[in-house]
This record gives sequence, structure tokens and C-alpha cells, in this order.
Amino acid sequence: MIIVRAIPLLVLSLLLTSCGPGRPHLRTLELNREGNKSLKAQNFGPAMDKYIEGLRYDPFAGALHLNLGLSLEGLQQAEKAIQSYKEAEALAVKAQDLPLVFMARFNQAQLLGKAKKIDEAIALYQKALEIIPSSVEAKTNIELLTQSQQGQGGKDNQQQQNQQGNQNQQQQQQDQGDKKDEKDKKEEPKQVQQSPKYKPRPFQGKELSEGDVKKILGELKQQEEKIRAEYNRKEVKEQPRDKDW
Repeated sequence: MIIVRAIPLLVLSLLLTSCGPGRPHLRTLELNREGNKSLKAQNFGPAMDKYIEGLRYDPFAGALHLNLGLSLEGLQQAEKAIQSYKEAEALAVKAQDLPLVFMARFNQAQLLGKAKKIDEAIALYQKALEIIPSSVEAKTNIELLTQSQQGQGGKDNQQQQNQQGNQNQQQQQQDQGDKKDEKDKKEEPKQVQQSPKYKPRPFQGKELSEGDVKKILGELKQQEEKIRAEYNRKEVKEQPRDKDW
């Protein structure tokens, strides 16, 4: 976000009209002039020292408070700078120094904008426009701050929508998983009833008596003798005859 930088107050004539009743101390004028040189050279520490010393002579010089705020801002001490700008604004309002009121409000607003305090910054820019309604810088910064605020709101809404979408997707996946588990339970195949293993039937025959055994052996012996006799007869027939001489 681009913010127009703080408006410096380096014009000595403004200092002369912003010191309240009476003329400023000559030492104050000298210290302010030296502080302004250091501020232009971006030697913010020495500039701050000159402004603080000048305020010892004229503590109610609104212009000195504003220039002190500029040096503190250069030293990256934003909170202290805002306090100096507020003091400058209060003294300028009391002295009815409208240009100084505008600059004090403008400089506070640009620091608040950098600190992402958008609403406070816009309010102070609008108060500055009450003094100088034609200020292009103030109007530009208000527009930039408004756009950044809308962009941040859109980003937050998008993040919220993305988060809600992720939650909905997770819920849908969980519901689908629950339905699948329920379906799987319903479709579980029935266990096949396996038939018992085949067992050979026990031999039901009656035990043979001694006479039965002798009878069977006798029959086997007769069959063996018969087969042997047949074989001997066949062998005799096939023997060759002797030659007749």
C-alpha cells in the first residue's frame, strides 16, 4: 500500500506564528534552523536533539513539536512521533493555526495507516480535509486505505469460504465412507457351509472261522495245480521230434 509521506514543517514563518503569545526566543529560532538542516540531511538523531533543546525555551511552540515528530519518525519511533504530532495539533488548534492543524493530522494519519489502523487513519485524513478540502494527498491516501481494507475483507472472506469448503468436503468424504461401510456390511458373503470330510466306512464283514480259512486255501491250491498241469501239457506238445534216419 502506497502512503504519501509525512509533510515536513521546515518553514520558519510558521514557527513564528505558532508559539503562542509573545515572540519566540531567539535561541529557539536558531535551534529550529539547525534541526531543520539535520532533518533535510536525514540526520534524525541530531535533529531530534535540536528540537528538544528548542522546546526548553518555547514548550508551547506547535511547529517545534511537529518537527520533533518528523525526527522521531525518521528514527523509527512511530508511537513517540504520533504523540508529538498530537501535541502539535492541540497547540495549533488553540492558536488557530489551520495549516499546522492540517499537517499534524495528516502526519498522524499516515503513521496510523502504516500501522494497519485503517479506520483511525481514514478518520484523521477526513479531519485534515476539513481544514484543506482540496488536498489531493489526503484524498489519495483515503482511497488507498479504503481499497486495502476492502481487499483484506475479501481475502478474509475467501479464506473463510475455503475453510468452509474444506470442512464440507471432509464431511462428504466421511459420509461416503460411512455409507460404504454400511453397504459392505450388508453385502458380506454368506459363509459356505463346507461338507464334512469323507470318512471311509468301517469294514462290516464278519470274522472268518478256521474252517473258512482252510477251505479258501484248499481252493487256491487246486487252482494253482490245475494251471500248472495245463502249462506242462502245452510244453510237451511243442517239443521237436527226433529225425528218422
